[in-house]
Amino acid sequence: MALSGIMTTSLLSANNSMKIARVQQGAKNQMDGHAGVLDAEIKLDSARGGDVKKKQEELEETKKKASELEESTMNTLSATSDDLKKAAKDDLEARRAEKAEEKKKAEKAAEKKRVEKKATEERIEKIGEAATSETAEISDGDHSVSVEGTLFEGATINVVVDGVTPSTGATGTIGVSMDEKA
Repeated sequence: MALSGIMTTSLLSANNSMKIARVQQGAKNQMDGHAGVLDAEIKLDSARGGDVKKKQEELEETKKKASELEESTMNTLSATSDDLKKAAKDDLEARRAEKAEEKKKAEKAAEKKRVEKKATEERIEKIGEAATSETAEISDGDHSVSVEGTLFEGATINVVVDGVTPSTGATGTIGVSMDEKA
C-alpha cells in the first residue's frame, strides 16, 4: 500500500521533529555533564575553603536550562505523536471518502448498465410484438419456391433463395433486400 500525501507529509515532519529532539537531548546531556563537573568542583572548592557562590549559581542555571531542554524535548515528541495520530486519522478519512466515491461511481455504472439492458429488452419486446410470420410462394412461371420468414415493422429484410434459375439460365443463389414498413 502506497503512502498518501497526508502520511508522507506527516512522516517528513515527524522525521524533522525527531532530529530536533535528538539535538535537544544532546544539548541536555552536555548540560548534565557540565552540571556534574560543577558539582564536583563545588565539593572540592568547599573542602578547600574556597568561594563556591558563582559555581553554585552557574550549577543552578545549568540545571534549570537542562530541565527546560528536557521539557522542550518532551513537548516536541508529544506534538510529533499528536501530529502523527491526526495524520493517520485524516488519512483514514481520506481513504474512506475515496472508497465511497469509487463505490458511488461503480453503483452509477451498474445503474447505467441496468437501464441500458432494460431499454434493450424493451426494444426487443417491441420488435417481437411487431413481428409477423409469413409464408409466400415465389414463381417465375416454370418454377416456384416456397419462402418463409418473419417480418418486422420498419426492418430491412434480406431474402436469399438458393437453387433458383434466373432468366439468364445460370443456376445459383439469388438475394433480395427490401425495406418493410408495415
